[in-house]
Amino acid sequence: MSNRLPFSRYIESDGRERWGKAAGGLITAMEPILLDLNGTWLGWDGCVVEDAGREEFRLRDIGEIEGETHREERKQGTYKIGCVPITREENDTYYNQFSNGTLWSLFHYFFEKCFIDYPAWRSYCEVNERFAEYILKVAAEDDVVWIQDFHLFMTPYYLRKKRPGQEIHFFLHIPFPHTDIFSILPWQKQILESLLCCNTVGFHHRQYMRNFMGAVELYRKEKRAFGETTTEDSIKSHFYANPISIDFDLLDRTSKKPEVMKRKNQILHQAACPKLILGVDRIDYSKGIKERLLGLEMLLDEHPELREQFFYYQLVVPSREQVDTYIQLKKEIDQIIGRINGKFATGLWAPVHYNYGTIPFNELVALYSAADVALVTPLRDGMNLVCKEYVAAHSDNDGVLVLSKFAGAIAEIKNCLPVNPYSIEDIANAIHQALQMPKGERKKRMKKMRNNIRTHSIDTWLENCIKSFEYTAGENGEEKKVGEKEFFKPME
Repeated sequence: MSNRLPFSRYIESDGRERWGKAAGGLITAMEPILLDLNGTWLGWDGCVVEDAGREEFRLRDIGEIEGETHREERKQGTYKIGCVPITREENDTYYNQFSNGTLWSLFHYFFEKCFIDYPAWRSYCEVNERFAEYILKVAAEDDVVWIQDFHLFMTPYYLRKKRPGQEIHFFLHIPFPHTDIFSILPWQKQILESLLCCNTVGFHHRQYMRNFMGAVELYRKEKRAFGETTTEDSIKSHFYANPISIDFDLLDRTSKKPEVMKRKNQILHQAACPKLILGVDRIDYSKGIKERLLGLEMLLDEHPELREQFFYYQLVVPSREQVDTYIQLKKEIDQIIGRINGKFATGLWAPVHYNYGTIPFNELVALYSAADVALVTPLRDGMNLVCKEYVAAHSDNDGVLVLSKFAGAIAEIKNCLPVNPYSIEDIANAIHQALQMPKGERKKRMKKMRNNIRTHSIDTWLENCIKSFEYTAGENGEEKKVGEKEFFKPME
């Protein structure tokens, strides 16, 4: 269960229904699991309705809706999807205002952007209860229900009330903030109670888990002080840290396809520069796109000899296009890129090529493998799978990864060039170091990163999650001691 399905539905002007493959890190990580297990994915299809209560519910096999390209790319297996309806008003209140305006901004430490609104909270709860009701339409009592991410914080609470014996697990794909930040939220207790209704709660990083456990401890102290009891008291929850990963073999295999290698060479020829630098991001203020571009500008100011020596390709995937903050962010990015190109362009060369949109999987892998340097510099990110995809696509064992110190992946990937994304000077220096790095060092670093990610793939992540599920029940169904567990080993 997640807020969005891996496919989005569109209604054409003539009323016909069309489906498109959605993008996002969660989809990249979760789809191989659903394919392997022949599971069911419930979520919203992106198409608003006028009355959620009148929508007919049905499960669809993905074979009915996926295009030929995606069918050729995906692994063996299939799974079903089911749409939870969301109205136009709920899309604004539950999704734009509360999920993004409140939770996303606060949990990524942008508390000055945090939108506190009680009607939006009520809408969030109503939609979360609907998600729980739709789980009951599909899941048997002995099924495993795995709820994903912050959009559905309250779903475990409603599901536990409706079916007390259901096995419920939750995984958070964004940072869980320090209690000083989390305490800003007026509804912190309700969210903690809901998560404590789960058999397990998983995090990408042990610090996120520690922050959560600190919030739980404060909550329980306050509850004991007032002699209160709540729904979650009868549930023994287990917390664990397990960094999510990617399907390494898929990207590695795709990078070696003749058509992908041909496209890689075409990209390098079109770039017409000694070096290609790549940025791939969903548009969001947490991704540090503006700061990265300013660092690039500083680099060219301080090193004029680098003109015509590299070509920076920035792919920005559209997201939350109706939210004012994102509309303004796109304008700022457009302006900065225009200024950089106007300032440094020479003849037929311009330093930045900007693509606002989505591209096919094979094209993305070709870009990854063509790029000498990848810039992954979020201001704050729960994990970030782009950096892992870049490494997996480099079957040539070459390339340099510049990675933010505030991305969850930095705890695992130790052979990148770490950077403070708030410092444009640090970004400029890291890019310069990456461009000047000797080939031997590049290959040594890349080989180590590839070996680590290969051995910590999406399959490993799934196995460790399932181990945590099993940890909560003994041989006779008796619950084991509640505690924390880490499936986490820093990569050397």
